[in-house]
This record gives sequence, C-alpha cells and structure tokens, in this order.
Amino acid sequence: MVKKIFASIGLVILLFAVGVSVFAQPTTPINLGPTYGNTTTISGWVGMLVTVVKWFYYIIFIVAVLFILLSAFHFITSKGDTETTKKAKQELIYAIVGIVVALLSYGVVSLVQSSLSSGLTQ
Repeated sequence: MVKKIFASIGLVILLFAVGVSVFAQPTTPINLGPTYGNTTTISGWVGMLVTVVKWFYYIIFIVAVLFILLSAFHFITSKGDTETTKKAKQELIYAIVGIVVALLSYGVVSLVQSSLSSGLTQ
C-alpha cells in the first residue's frame, strides 16, 4: 500500500516536472549568475563561493519543502498512531532546521562578501 502511494506520488512529481519543463522553454538564454573564472583574486573566490552557496541554498530549501510535505502526509495518514505522529513531528523539525541552516549559510556568505568587498574598495 505504501509503495503504491509513493510510486503514484513519484509519478505525479515526474509528470509535473516534465510538463513544466516543456512549457517553460525560455526565449532568451537563462543567466545562472556571473561566471568567476579568475580565482586568483579574492573577489573571484568570493564570487565563486557566493554562487556555490546560492545553489546550496536553493537545493536545501527545495528539499526542506519536500520534507514538510512528507511530514504533512505522515500527519494526515497517522490516524492517531503515536509513533507515526512522532515521526512526522521529527520530520517537520528537521525540515525547519534545514531551512534555518540554509538561511544562515546565505546570510553568512552575504556578510563575508560585503565585508571583503568593503575592505577591497578602501
């Protein structure tokens, strides 16, 4: 039963992703941010770090939202079972911690970037 539910959820997600990718073809090239090929300078390394952390932030945020949805699914299907409810609460806590870590990582990188860029212009 659980395998059928996960298989159908996976199928829906796959079909949604394929459908969205077909209809979301841009007319102009997608700009994924500046490329930092010159890593011999501090600003090159900082730019590369900012790009990596932005990607990390997006991935962690998407995974956390999926965990929140999974936790909600477990809450709904728990039917009053204390073990399943406890598992759903733990998943929700982990998802919130993941979002906090992603926000902190982005904030720390922004702080370091502004500190280094203000020090470079003086």
